[in-house]
Amino acid sequence: MRWESWPHGEAFLKEWEQLLSHKRIPAAMLWVGPEGVGKTPLAWTLAQALLCPKGDLAYACGTCGDCQVVAKLEHPFFWLLPPTGGGKPLEEALPLFRQALSQDPFLSLSEWEKLLLGGRGSLSIGVEEVRHLQGFLTLASTQAVWRVVLFWHAELLTRQAANALLKIVEEPPERTLFLFLATRVEALPATLRSRCQIKKFPPLSAQVLEKLAGTSLSVAQLSLAQGSYSRLRRVMDPAQAPYIEALRAWLRALLQPAGDTDWLPLIETLAQAPQLSDLLLMGVSLIREHPHLSLPQKNLGIDTFLRVADEIEAHLNPLLLLAEATVTLRQYWQKK
Repeated sequence: MRWESWPHGEAFLKEWEQLLSHKRIPAAMLWVGPEGVGKTPLAWTLAQALLCPKGDLAYACGTCGDCQVVAKLEHPFFWLLPPTGGGKPLEEALPLFRQALSQDPFLSLSEWEKLLLGGRGSLSIGVEEVRHLQGFLTLASTQAVWRVVLFWHAELLTRQAANALLKIVEEPPERTLFLFLATRVEALPATLRSRCQIKKFPPLSAQVLEKLAGTSLSVAQLSLAQGSYSRLRRVMDPAQAPYIEALRAWLRALLQPAGDTDWLPLIETLAQAPQLSDLLLMGVSLIREHPHLSLPQKNLGIDTFLRVADEIEAHLNPLLLLAEATVTLRQYWQKK
């Protein structure tokens, strides 16, 4: 795996080489940024560099047995902790996660949830998974090698699991690196954040998105993607097109005088969207850039969309949530 293959790869490599030159490798790193900006493949590349016996902790040879096993996400010293749920234990979920990530390094959380739970249920990284990790780290190793622990979507750590991690992150075994990948830094307890070196990954530029997509993108596509390659792929998915158009039509209807638009068919269509919470997050960008909304109106719209997205993630009735949002936004947006 090559650094230059991924967004932010060359920039991060320079930072990593500087840490190596000063012998200041942190025990724990917290990488924060939107989905689809390259955090996961970069973490994967870093793990390969650390675990390659022929490399120099920055570059892996890519051909040795260790590199090939890391490329399959099956190295015994590369410990993966994805969120699970639905009563499925980690050992049952891991083979599926390895396969999904191998096929798509930009795998999104909603895609993983649909794959693991069929879109029904909630995901988390619980205290049992952390206890398994502690057992893994206490195993004596006969090799002087690194161990890399990757928490994928660490914002889903339960409070109990995060507390159980504090001591082992503060006093880690020698040559162990904890990598926490998260979309929101505030989702992790301050006590855990304080033990990590934090790096923020910005959204991807239009040029990078077009390079990844292999085609030119419209202004509307870039706006909905919000700098995320994972989100861009959903925007470009033909199956998503009718729901994106329903979202646009719904926003237009909210600004029309009362009685001019029948909004019920629009929200009925939206409610059937397979990834409605993600679609609403895309809609946030449409509200931000709307030319006819005042700043207070935009703020209310954004807050409403984010709240509805969160409640849909909690498996509340999407049709009722959209109807409630319609009433709230119409009342406020129709005011002079």
